[in-house]
Amino acid sequence: MMNVAKQSQMAGGMNMGFVVIAEPDEVNAARIKTILDSLDKDFSYALVGSAEAAIQLVEQNTTDVFIADMQMPVIKGTELFSMIEMMSPETIRIVMTDGARIADTVAFMNECRTFKIIIKPCRVADDLMAPIRAAFRYKEQLERAAGQEQEQETACSMTEQAYLERRRMWLMRASNNKRAQDVLAELMKVNLSFSDMEAERKERLGRWYVWVVSEYINCVSCGTGEFKTAAEGLAAFGNKPEQQEYFELRCTADEVVDPERMNEVTYILRIITGLCKDILNGYRIMAILEPMEKVYVLRVRIQMYKDSFRIKNTTMREGLSRATELAIDALGYKSVVMNKEQETIFNLALRR
Repeated sequence: MMNVAKQSQMAGGMNMGFVVIAEPDEVNAARIKTILDSLDKDFSYALVGSAEAAIQLVEQNTTDVFIADMQMPVIKGTELFSMIEMMSPETIRIVMTDGARIADTVAFMNECRTFKIIIKPCRVADDLMAPIRAAFRYKEQLERAAGQEQEQETACSMTEQAYLERRRMWLMRASNNKRAQDVLAELMKVNLSFSDMEAERKERLGRWYVWVVSEYINCVSCGTGEFKTAAEGLAAFGNKPEQQEYFELRCTADEVVDPERMNEVTYILRIITGLCKDILNGYRIMAILEPMEKVYVLRVRIQMYKDSFRIKNTTMREGLSRATELAIDALGYKSVVMNKEQETIFNLALRR
């Protein structure tokens, strides 16, 4: 397996990224293989079913991204991720989980310092590919930052403007991390009364909350804050015309949107679109971001097709919708929602 991986990395005369995936569940492993083999990728991968095989691959190959289930046989997930971090600290680590328990997942991420979460099973290719692409972008940013730091040390000088820009970035990152902690804490307080629910609704709402938490971490703590990047990512996620799913995001001004606000807009639109994908057979979403003097106004128009509910259970739909509202409220903003026949209009003002 080592030789196969190395040959794949050198294909075409150029170095490719390398991803190691450890998935003990044969059904999910087959799903992952089907997704990866059906896509054009700029990286090679090795899929194994045990922690021992994964460790051997990381030992023998330069590994850019490592993905493993939170619960592995023989070796505990925490032990496996700790070993990978010690063996290859530059490898970006992603945890997979079935999303049964939010608290356990968040605790695992904190303990093992993982970059992102993949919720199993992957419903669409983007559920798997988006975290992998983000990991490669993050690795490039780290390498670029390390190179820039080395250049600055060599030059032994830093202009006042460069210092202020770096300080601004540090403060923004600290602010994002603090807000992430606050939002996670707020979501944890929500009493879903699981004990009074039927098993199907309990499982579905539990998985939805884990996904919402992972989206917050991905968008607000790890997002680039660039409008163009966010719009492209949202389109890739929500615009699937072949499935009667249409999504478009526009900005009414040419000015640069504040990165912190743009990450929040991305998060809000991801979970709204995710809700539509989960409960509707088809939709049309038009999102408009309007920068004003003191606030950013986000207007979202959601049109659904007649008799398009994928989830027929009204109580289940209301539960998922309420969970999404609570996740947005946790940001500290209050939304205004108007429900019409076959259409929902969502308005939100975000501080500048």
